[in-house]
Amino acid sequence: MTTTILRIDDGELASLAVDASGPVSARRALGAELDAAADVLVLGAADGGTGPDRTAAAGFLLALTRRVVVVPVVGGQQHPINVARAVATLALLHDRRIGVAAQDPALLGVLARLWESWPLDSVVADVEAGVYVDASRIRRIVHPSSPIGGPLTVPVAADDTPPTLLVSPGRGAGGGPAAAEPTAADAGDGVELVLDLGSIPLWRRGRPARDGSGPARSARRVLGLGASVPVAEGVPAFDGAGSAEQV
Repeated sequence: MTTTILRIDDGELASLAVDASGPVSARRALGAELDAAADVLVLGAADGGTGPDRTAAAGFLLALTRRVVVVPVVGGQQHPINVARAVATLALLHDRRIGVAAQDPALLGVLARLWESWPLDSVVADVEAGVYVDASRIRRIVHPSSPIGGPLTVPVAADDTPPTLLVSPGRGAGGGPAAAEPTAADAGDGVELVLDLGSIPLWRRGRPARDGSGPARSARRVLGLGASVPVAEGVPAFDGAGSAEQV
């Protein structure tokens, strides 16, 4: 089955934000139109993250829709901890229908490590024993290009982390010669897919609709990815058993 990917630029995202504040019927109609337009919506452009906060745009689009996957393009303007926390939270709230894209492979490597720092299945919630979490599994991350240690304050399923996509502006962008496109293997750990933004059509209102029905699917499933593979082990963040007094 072919995966349909469209891109929404920042101007259109601003327009959609205005529409999302309208009547409930208009919001439902917009959500149905987006669900029927594509399997994946990439938000923004390959600008190094100098545009608006596209994770916020991802939040309102996920609230409007029921099945489409959204992938905001982020960059250095946003702190990796904030990006990782926002995307992880949206994944928990919206059937894991979110990934993240960036031009900087090092940023994606940091995000991937942060999503591994607190595994969801480490939450024990043993009331009688007074143990909330197996603290031995919460890790501080280590990345050669970043001083960030973590851990993230949101637990993430270790086998279903948000997909990480490396983006390029497109073949021959700016009228210059086309550069060789990197692969995920070339980009290093933390990068799962590579997207050429120049080859992705823009979403515009009134595009021919497809069947937007059917159950929600996670971003990993829609993008044809299997279970998450650990990127790095990290180092222990806490000592002790993770009692209620420690957390």
